[in-house]
Amino acid sequence: MADLNADVIRHALRTAREYGFREVKLKAGDAKFHARLDDALPAAYDDAAVGDDAPTSAVFETQALRDLTAPLVGYYREATPPLEIGKRIEKGDVVAIIAALGLANDVESPVTGEVVELLVANGQAVEYGQAIARVKGD
Repeated sequence: MADLNADVIRHALRTAREYGFREVKLKAGDAKFHARLDDALPAAYDDAAVGDDAPTSAVFETQALRDLTAPLVGYYREATPPLEIGKRIEKGDVVAIIAALGLANDVESPVTGEVVELLVANGQAVEYGQAIARVKGD
């Protein structure tokens, strides 16, 4: 049976960040580990940086990047007009639609800025809190 050593925890945290999860819970026997992650860290963040003194959202603050996240579980649908890299969006703009239980739910941008990365495709399943796009804020 695996134990919760530092390598297992680093792997779980790296995997969670890679796939945009916000929470990690591990349990092996009586040992438990629980962590809530800040906004997803850039891909350049490797396991060498994941340790006791690893910075969290400070990386995003210095780069002024913000993630647009899914407010619920469902299927991502493009808004009209769709998000595109380089497109300028304003706070409150409808930037996506999440279809859940047959209902279309608008996703409004919490920031003003330029879209620099699209992280999901039209029709893709998304989880609550999953990053759908990255915006360089003003």
